[in-house]
Amino acid sequence: MSVILKNTNNELIIKRRRKKAIKRNIIFFILLISIIIVLCLKIPYFDVSNIVVSNNKIINTNEILDIAKVSKGSNIFYMDLKKIEGNILKNPYILKANVKRKLPNTIYIAVEEREAVFYIKSESRYLIIDNKGIVLEEKDDISNMNLTKLLGFEAEGAKIGEVIPCDDNRKIEFISLITDLIMTNKSNIKITAVDISDILDIKVYSNNMSIKLGSNNDVKSKLNLAFNIINDNNLINLKGYVDVRFESNPSVFVEK
Repeated sequence: MSVILKNTNNELIIKRRRKKAIKRNIIFFILLISIIIVLCLKIPYFDVSNIVVSNNKIINTNEILDIAKVSKGSNIFYMDLKKIEGNILKNPYILKANVKRKLPNTIYIAVEEREAVFYIKSESRYLIIDNKGIVLEEKDDISNMNLTKLLGFEAEGAKIGEVIPCDDNRKIEFISLITDLIMTNKSNIKITAVDISDILDIKVYSNNMSIKLGSNNDVKSKLNLAFNIINDNNLINLKGYVDVRFESNPSVFVEK
């Protein structure tokens, strides 16, 4: 009986020692981690010394760094990456921003930019519009920009960074559609203006030649038909219109 009790007591003592050892180890690791964290936040080794900005073709790197509010010399672990991304997205030209740390001292900023496609004349100034109808900026001069004139929208009430005000959401959808066609246009016929004043009577211009599309249905095939008619009849530099509202019965008018 006494032997059994002695063995039981020994087992209890061993268990207590194990628990104490585990507690000591836990406390040691907590202290070690705390020391490491403090060192990471304090030693210059983790101060940002390199900031890399990529994929920016429109907005220059210095401008992105200015709006990001990130600077060299700050501790890399103090950087609020989501806040930096939010700061960058305040620029209307920035569609997406992704900010990452690379230890010990580098911040990577990758952006995706909106592309200017259209302009809307507003008195003596121009509103610059992207393929989603977002107002990117207002400029005095666009002579160095390759943009398409956009008709059918009022500049009044337009705000930078927001969709251009309109009376019919189908107009915004059409902007996206026609942008794809403008960007993929490989012909010698340049689209110089798009008139969406009436979504059921859409017109596209190549200088003085109007292309009457009618509704926003089958736009690609209508444009291809119109381009073929213009090229086949040498109408590029003439003034008039090509009516492809009804593809089976297109018509042409040229001013004398």
